Amino acid sequence: MVTLRQLHALATLANTGSFTATADALALTQSAVSVMIKELEQQVGVMLVERGRTVRLTAAGKTLCETANRVLADIHRTVAGLRSVGELQGGRIRVAVGPLTAATFFPRALALFRARHPLVAVEVLDVPVEQASQRLAADEVDVAIGSPGTSPALATVLRTEPLVRDRMHAVYARGKAPPAPAGGRRMKWQALQHAEVILTDRVSGQWREVFLQLSRAGVALNAVQEVRLYSTALEMVRCGLGMTLLPAFAARHLDAAHYDVRGIEHGDTRWEVHWMMRAAAATTAASEALREAVIEALGSR
Repeated sequence: MVTLRQLHALATLANTGSFTATADALALTQSAVSVMIKELEQQVGVMLVERGRTVRLTAAGKTLCETANRVLADIHRTVAGLRSVGELQGGRIRVAVGPLTAATFFPRALALFRARHPLVAVEVLDVPVEQASQRLAADEVDVAIGSPGTSPALATVLRTEPLVRDRMHAVYARGKAPPAPAGGRRMKWQALQHAEVILTDRVSGQWREVFLQLSRAGVALNAVQEVRLYSTALEMVRCGLGMTLLPAFAARHLDAAHYDVRGIEHGDTRWEVHWMMRAAAATTAASEALREAVIEALGSR
C-alpha cells in the first residue's frame, strides 16, 4: 500500500532534486529515502525517478507527484481545521491594549468574541500604549492592539496590520465649542493655535506621530495640561479647563450631554491603530477570531 511517507518523500525529492537534500529535509538517512522511493516504484509498477548526477522525475513520477501534492495539501488543511476547532474549544489568548483602545472599542470586541467562543479565556492587559508592543515582544502577551512605535528593534520582531486610520476631532465641554464652520465643514488646525489644549502623554505612542505631522504643517498647539489618563483629560475638559483631541472612534463614545465635538480638516494627519503579533508566532484560530471581532467592533462605531 502506498503510504503518506512515501508520497511526502517523492514530493520533497521533486523539490530538492537530490536524495541527500531530501534526507536532510525529512530528518532521515539518504538510504532510508532511497528505500522508500524504490518501494514506491515497486508498488506502482513503474519507474518514478531517473537517477544520475542529477535526480529527475519521470513522466509517471511527475503525474504521481502532482497527486501527492494535492493529497498532502488536503491533509494539511484538514488537520489545520481540526486544530482550529480544538483551539476554540478551550485555551486562552493574552492581549495587551493601550488605554484609549481599552476604553472605547475593545470591550465590544471582547463581548463579541466571548459570545461566539465562550470556552476561550481572554486575558486583557491594559497598559500605557508604548508598553503594549514591548510586552508583546517580550512574549508576555500573544497580541497587542495600539501603536507599534518607531523602535527599529521592535520592527524586526513584530508584524503589524493597520486596523484603522482615523481623523482627529476637537473635544470641548458642552456649550464651550466655537461655532461650527458654515456648510458642515470641518475646523482647520490653525483654529486651535490659541486654544488651551489638554493632552494625554504626547511623548509616547500615536501622539508623537500626530505632533510630528502637525509640526511639518507648521501648527503648534498650546498645551496647558498634560496628563497620563484619558479619563483625567476628559474630566478636565468637562469642567471647562480646556479642550482635547481624540480620533473619531473615541470621540463617538462621548456623552453628548457633556461634550461638543468638532471635526478637524487636517490633510494627512491621522490616528492609527494596529493589530500586532510576534513575527515568529503562528496565527491561531483564537487570535484570528479575536481580530475579526475587533474589526467588527470598529466597523459598528
